[in-house]
Amino acid sequence: MNKFQDIYYHLPVFLQNTFLSLYGYQVNKNRYAGNYSRFKKEADARLSWRREALEEYQFQKLKSTLKDAIDNVAYYKKSYKDCGISINDIKTISDFRNLPLLEKEPLRKAPSEFISKKYDPKTLQVIHTTGSTGTPLNIFCTPEVRQNNYAFYDRFLEIAGLFTHGKRATLGGRIIVAADQNHPPFWRNSSLQKNMLFSSYHLTEKNIPFYIEALRKYKPDLIDSYPSSLFVIADFAKRNGMDLKNITKGITTSAETLFPEQREIISEMFGVPVFDQYGAAEMCVFAGQCQQGNYHIHSDYGIVEFLKSDGAYGLPGEECELVCTSFINPVMPLIRYRIGDIGVLSAQECSCGLPFPVLEKIVGRIDDSIVTPDGRIIGRLSPVLKGFPIKEAQYVQNTRDSIEVRIVK
Repeated sequence: MNKFQDIYYHLPVFLQNTFLSLYGYQVNKNRYAGNYSRFKKEADARLSWRREALEEYQFQKLKSTLKDAIDNVAYYKKSYKDCGISINDIKTISDFRNLPLLEKEPLRKAPSEFISKKYDPKTLQVIHTTGSTGTPLNIFCTPEVRQNNYAFYDRFLEIAGLFTHGKRATLGGRIIVAADQNHPPFWRNSSLQKNMLFSSYHLTEKNIPFYIEALRKYKPDLIDSYPSSLFVIADFAKRNGMDLKNITKGITTSAETLFPEQREIISEMFGVPVFDQYGAAEMCVFAGQCQQGNYHIHSDYGIVEFLKSDGAYGLPGEECELVCTSFINPVMPLIRYRIGDIGVLSAQECSCGLPFPVLEKIVGRIDDSIVTPDGRIIGRLSPVLKGFPIKEAQYVQNTRDSIEVRIVK
């Protein structure tokens, strides 16, 4: 734990709330100032486009992304030259598959090689990926890139009929409560964001009633949660005959695979549908459910390829590796990036009217959990090792009172 965290955990709750509110104000300013309104307006306008117009938009964005990368990014300039690839070789969207795939290891080893020379690295923001094996990546961007990214996220919320500017409750990966705290509140209030942040790491049978009471009192318009965290609450309520209806108007989940049984119990207990979203800190893919319940790949965000093990394109219904190319981050363009997830494309045409292709399911993103001696189920372990010089990590638990941590330095 660093000194700053140590100071934060020893502050009174009201000062922690004050700090989080001020921090949240800066976060919102970063996300929604600048060009956010323009990005949102342009993204909304593309919802009415025909599929052919979107495909032409993709091709034009692809060509400009490639040209910019070859001209200004050291990694692509060298690797494409070594492969004998020129921008003039890309005459159709089909030619795109001739470009080499991008592995995570070069990005992990030398992130500076992927930063466009048009930007001063000292002025850039850094986003750390979760790194499911304990190996986060550093993704560089600007406030403008973050604004564009959140324009897409808010568009997803509106497509799903969810509330974008009301009160929000979040159960995510931020460690906002000291690990050894054994009494409520297990939540903190970022009032300037209108967001109540609930700890995902204190959900014991003893503590869950306090969470439910706090949610009832707060009555968020939207709950944004890891699937596993909200499922633990809903499952507890069902087993104990507790009513969770009328707590919230909407629920969205992300970051983990949402299993059918989790969706069913969460929706049943809260009395509202669950809308799941799939994205990445690398900002190279974005998909979300519409009001019909179908996942749509937002094809104006980037290109998603479905590749079989032999490198051929997969057909609808086949499990394939997802390979992603982003359009929204010119600071660090990722082209044909192997994100590490498996997905299934659908041949279905959704009745919602969106021009985006339908994603049948995401097979990847299945995270394991550990169980603490006091019964807490802890998933999303990646924040534990962020900042440490660790290449890979694995957690092995055979008994409740011990964990073996295997690391590659």
